[in-house]
Amino acid sequence: MKKFILSAAVFAFSASALLAQEMFTGFGAKGFYNKSLKNQESFYIPQMQIAFETYVETKEVQQESGLSAFANSMAAHSKGGQYGGRQSGSARVTTILNAGMEVEDFQVLANDFHAILENEIQKAGLNILKMEEVDKMESFQKVKEKYSDKTDKKQSKANPDDVGFGTIKVYPDNTLFMFDEKSMMKGGGPAFYGMMKKVHAETNAGMILQNLTIDFSTVELDVKLDAGVKRKSTTAEMKILPKMRITYNTVDFITPKGGPNSGPASLVGEFVSEKEYNANIYSDKSKAESLFKQFFALSAPNVDFDPRIVEMSKEDYIAAAKDLFTQYSKEFAKALVVGAKGK
Repeated sequence: MKKFILSAAVFAFSASALLAQEMFTGFGAKGFYNKSLKNQESFYIPQMQIAFETYVETKEVQQESGLSAFANSMAAHSKGGQYGGRQSGSARVTTILNAGMEVEDFQVLANDFHAILENEIQKAGLNILKMEEVDKMESFQKVKEKYSDKTDKKQSKANPDDVGFGTIKVYPDNTLFMFDEKSMMKGGGPAFYGMMKKVHAETNAGMILQNLTIDFSTVELDVKLDAGVKRKSTTAEMKILPKMRITYNTVDFITPKGGPNSGPASLVGEFVSEKEYNANIYSDKSKAESLFKQFFALSAPNVDFDPRIVEMSKEDYIAAAKDLFTQYSKEFAKALVVGAKGK
């Protein structure tokens, strides 16, 4: 039986919008991590937790502006009617994306993401130690021993049954889960920093610890309000815009000069790919109900909000994901160079 991925679109920052400002807090042109990053030329990525969101519902609400209200009032009077006052409208849409992705496909994609980030950092002029080599180092064995159990617990959440209505968390090969912003005490005191000192002596490189959430936005809603009516009126126009977006991102660094900090670095806002892909979109209430029953054994959501089914190939899904992550990795690498070299 094919697996399905449920997702929906929300309005968010585009990549071009983020580029006009600082993309990250905590490092780049300024930030609390720059002291640790200064003059650091080599890095490796031992942690890269990637959460693929596979089900999101969207509710868009648009409040009419004062200027629009005035224009609508004049339009109503011109038709011999009376305007009902400031209006708001909303539209709720769930999209069901048939991309045929399995947990194993997400694991391969995570490995690709790790390689893309390594390549972009290297192309930006910094040195990268491959995890295949770091994993063999004597000093790193203590790190693996300390964090392997945590990683196994996180990795076990990548349940095949979650594809379609859950979050799939995967880790690229040879990476660990060390900590994130929810960790009560990052590191672990003197023993932790003693362990890090040995790793730094052998690698002479800084650690990059990433936590990401990837979402797939397939439908863009354009909510409009009709003029000249006293009741709320909503028109939802949909465009087929299969895009990828990073909705959550935190980053920690541990270098010979210090780290991690009590608070992680992070993206300023959501990072949305501007590239669009082909998909076939249609509405089929009975089919949607059937699909929901497959996903939700006990209590399937109702489909009164007219869900759309989006058919897209696995190849296009993977290509979209790689395009998004390449765009993100280029900007991450640029900010890292600024923090490390002051450029």
